[in-house]
Amino acid sequence: MEMDTEVTNEDDICDNIGLGCALDMFSEWKEVLNMINSLKSASDNQDVSKTEQANEKFKYILNQYKEQPHLLDPYMERMLGEILDLVKDPNSSMELRHKLFKYLFVIVNVRGYKVVVRHLPHEVSDLELVLSMLESQDEKDTLTWETRYCLLLWLSIIVMIPFHMARLDSGNQEKTVMDRLLDVCKKYLMGGDSCRIASAYLSSKLLTRSDVKEAHLKPFLDWACSSLVNEEGSWKRFGPLSSLAAILKHGKREDLLPYAPLLLSRIIDAKCRNDSYRLTRKYAMKITHRIGLTLLRTRIASWRYSRGCRQIALNLNAGDCPVKKEQTKEKITEENSTGSDDDEDFDVPPEIEDIIEELIQGLRDPDITIRWSAAKGIGRITARLSKGLGDEVVGSVLDLLNARDSDAAWHGGCLALAELGKRGLLLPSRLPEVVPRVVKALNYDEPRGYLSVGSHIRDAACYVCWAFARAYETDVVRPYVNEVSKALLIVASFDREIHCRRAASAAFQENVGRQGAFPHGIDILTAADYFAVGPRINAYLNVSYFIAQYEEYTLSMIDHLVERKIDHWDIAIRDLSSRALHKLTEKAPEYMSKIVVHQLVEKTNSIDLNARHGAIIALGEIVHALSILNISVDDVTLNAIKNLIKVYKDRNFFMGLSGELMKLAFCHLIQKCSLAKIEFDEREIIDQWQMLVDECLCHEVANVRGKAAEALPALCLQYYRRPSDGSAVGDKQTQLVTKYVGQLAANTQTIRIGFALALGSLPAFMLKGCLKSVILGLVECTKITELSAKWAESRRDAIRSLTEISSTIGVGPGDENESCRPLVRTLMECFLEGLDEYTLDSRGDVGSWVREASMTGLNTMVNLCVKEDATLLDADLVKKIMIGISQQAVERIDKMRAHAAKIFCSILYSNPKVPHIPNETELMSIFPESVCQSDIDWSSMTETFPRFVPLLNLPSFSYNVMLGFIASVGGLTESLVKHSSASLFNHLKTQPKSELERLGEVILKIFENNQHSKRLGLPILVFLDRLFSSMTFKCVLDDAQSTFASGVFNLTKVEISKKQTTAKLSASIDVFCQLIQVKGEVGKKSLKQLGLFLSHQKFKWLRQATASKVYEALTMSEGDCDIGDEDLDSAMTLLSDTEWSTKTDDELRTARNTFYALVKVTATKIPATSATQ
Repeated sequence: MEMDTEVTNEDDICDNIGLGCALDMFSEWKEVLNMINSLKSASDNQDVSKTEQANEKFKYILNQYKEQPHLLDPYMERMLGEILDLVKDPNSSMELRHKLFKYLFVIVNVRGYKVVVRHLPHEVSDLELVLSMLESQDEKDTLTWETRYCLLLWLSIIVMIPFHMARLDSGNQEKTVMDRLLDVCKKYLMGGDSCRIASAYLSSKLLTRSDVKEAHLKPFLDWACSSLVNEEGSWKRFGPLSSLAAILKHGKREDLLPYAPLLLSRIIDAKCRNDSYRLTRKYAMKITHRIGLTLLRTRIASWRYSRGCRQIALNLNAGDCPVKKEQTKEKITEENSTGSDDDEDFDVPPEIEDIIEELIQGLRDPDITIRWSAAKGIGRITARLSKGLGDEVVGSVLDLLNARDSDAAWHGGCLALAELGKRGLLLPSRLPEVVPRVVKALNYDEPRGYLSVGSHIRDAACYVCWAFARAYETDVVRPYVNEVSKALLIVASFDREIHCRRAASAAFQENVGRQGAFPHGIDILTAADYFAVGPRINAYLNVSYFIAQYEEYTLSMIDHLVERKIDHWDIAIRDLSSRALHKLTEKAPEYMSKIVVHQLVEKTNSIDLNARHGAIIALGEIVHALSILNISVDDVTLNAIKNLIKVYKDRNFFMGLSGELMKLAFCHLIQKCSLAKIEFDEREIIDQWQMLVDECLCHEVANVRGKAAEALPALCLQYYRRPSDGSAVGDKQTQLVTKYVGQLAANTQTIRIGFALALGSLPAFMLKGCLKSVILGLVECTKITELSAKWAESRRDAIRSLTEISSTIGVGPGDENESCRPLVRTLMECFLEGLDEYTLDSRGDVGSWVREASMTGLNTMVNLCVKEDATLLDADLVKKIMIGISQQAVERIDKMRAHAAKIFCSILYSNPKVPHIPNETELMSIFPESVCQSDIDWSSMTETFPRFVPLLNLPSFSYNVMLGFIASVGGLTESLVKHSSASLFNHLKTQPKSELERLGEVILKIFENNQHSKRLGLPILVFLDRLFSSMTFKCVLDDAQSTFASGVFNLTKVEISKKQTTAKLSASIDVFCQLIQVKGEVGKKSLKQLGLFLSHQKFKWLRQATASKVYEALTMSEGDCDIGDEDLDSAMTLLSDTEWSTKTDDELRTARNTFYALVKVTATKIPATSATQ
């Protein structure tokens, strides 16, 4: 079978993102140093925006190195030196220091505080400076927290100086240096910002000093423990807990051992494990396991399993053959060589039992970070226990992996097993208990509502398998190889989540490399690598198919799909699983026909909706696959398939919400059984199938209608065609086609859509003999009526069906019931009408669906005609096609422009050649064949508009192309208006006056033909305003003989005479203001019309807006108007000083007449009630 590359779901597509650009050096180091030095010269009162801009630039430069922070190391000393020299400069203001510490924090954030601290200066003289600076800070100032954070980090290295703290005290201080340091630590540990972390690090370095621990460690520990009780349930616990964790990490065991039991009891009594804050539980878990490490002496367990030498190259070279023992000879460490367990050598403190219990409970924590911390603690502590106690810990971890425990416990247990395995603490004797649980974890997937839990458990189980590959010898793992390899490959091929598939692939690769005993491991790795298993559809259909060629894995993969994926909660997984079973049938046809098919038949009786749906579609796929292999299903299965619809109807499975899934499944089953050419003696079964398909064609859900339309041609081909001559069964053809054509006039859109799709999917033999009625019925369905005005979907699907029928039947010789040749003109006119579909609803321009389908139909018909008989295309028809498509290529929607441009080029360079293309030579020069055949992005505005705008100079195309540009230039989208306007106006600027006059007539004709148009009424007015503003038509407007300006004026007046809207009135003001610059009668009429707007009685906003815009227009057109300077100034003063929105009617008329007198316009005496007409 061919490799399946179809992509049906966007979620199945995976972008393999890697490191696209690896840096090799810190190239901006000079710029960074200059930015630091520039702070010295910057004023403290510098504009805040400039300071923030510089800070953002500094962040941007350094953040590029977060993936490779080591590149900063060669320049670290110099950067820190520049910053801290300025900080220590007594002339530096505090404002400057704040800015410097912001820069320092960025460096710390990128490189990490542990590395940066080692490069900070730590002289004795620095202590007083830094401590005083820190004490002077306001801990409540949220704008300078970086200063406090960096000062605390700086102190953490300064307090490591090898001098007794008492020697640093001076006589003038009320408090000793030590007391001041402790006060600073405590203050910032109780804070709520990031300074808490730095303060914990400082306290751990300070209190573990040899001269400090004696006097100050115990009081500090008491303070921290009391804070846990006093601040119960509060975030203020974070600081004391983090400091305890840091002290236990950095302190010496002998110094902390006396306090360990007390600390443990305080932590347990404080009930930190049950705290609602995640950080509290996390710190408590760290403290608990570090107390355990303190109580147990450092040792390497002699009983741990040591694999010894690990040579991956030997395993890879060995292929699937086991590596000989001498190739991986163990190297036993000196500690293990004694061969005897040292259980008697030391006593385990009784507190260890409580610690282990706390950590085991931590493995059940709802938060993953706590589970990770607990798992690491389990591994570290077990490494210091005796063999017997270590085995008990392993047993406790295994107890978590049971059906009664939560998914969190399963995940924590897997993490702990991986940590134990990595350290050699999971002895081979435990593997018979461990492996089955790990395999079960690899398949953990528990439905919860509309989702499921288990992906994190499967991921952790893959981690366990990865760790085992590195921990054990091949001989130890060999008994479990088949079980583990099958489970890993199943996850890699069939898991829903991409991270689980990739984790399984990585674990399998590690096992193949380290163990060398996995069957066909190297071959499988080439097909199931990290990238191959990324796209879900590729993993299901291609990777699994490759793996299934090896018999060790075939049946296990099939069984997994049938048992765990066919009833999956996600419909996409059920669909992919059924398709995977179709492909895998080739690998085990006998097993599929005798075992799997019967299992699926049983699942069709399940009470679980998902199981029924998955079983039905999988049954159809397998039956089809078996037929390809010339294998028939047995009578039991055949009878079950025949009776399914009747059984389901009796049980009302087609009713309600679940009915949608069942109908989808049965349409799929009908299609596959028809393709499998299953013969039925009872015609009643076929009639039931046909009734169900007809019912689904009327369904309100689009997917159901689509599936029914897909099933229909297969059903017709198998059961409605005479084997003798391939013609249709007469009564069935007439009955079906008559019914479907009649439903095209239904009063419901969904019915029209369904039966239009059905007619388009019919095979040729079902259409011949009644072709004319089908085509005319579909053509009628594309007509816009009062009832169907908003039914764009039904018109779209009718046009698509006409296109499909044309492709199916062709335009060869024959009458109107046998060939589309006599109906070519009818089809073309229908598609051309579709290009004028601009239906709007709440979803936007839904008419674009019809226009897109129409363009596709035109392209199909043109190709059919030129290949069969080019005389079918007359000059008038080809012209309409080309100009219609060119209009779509410059309209608003990107997708439509791209589709139109591709079809335009396709027709232009069609092979065979399309006759009668208007201006063919000019078009070929504008659109060279090399350009049309290149991978040009026609949806890009920068590509389409500039290439189509020259068509304005071709009279045949001028009207339609200008119409498209008017819609785009007069649109609302900023980018659309920008690019379309630039292309059009740049072109117009290069045209002579005669051409501009001709295009002006085209514009007027478009305006006249679209008077009061809902779609173009407003865009035309906006277009005219932008056209006049571009000054491209100035020579036309200045020509006294030109009628363009007067035409625009008259048409604009007519446009606003009916159904006045705010947007249209506002746009008309802009047009009239533009016409003020036209000398003569048009300018006067425009001023007169604007005067009427100034006294508009209904809209107050219109009066004020008119005054403002007229003022601007008179300012811009000064010198172009026939108005004296003094009168012009007076008119502008009147416009600006008058409160047009608050005047009475009489006052408005007086002000308007004054305006008329100033601008030399004769006022027309009209009744007050009609002053705006």
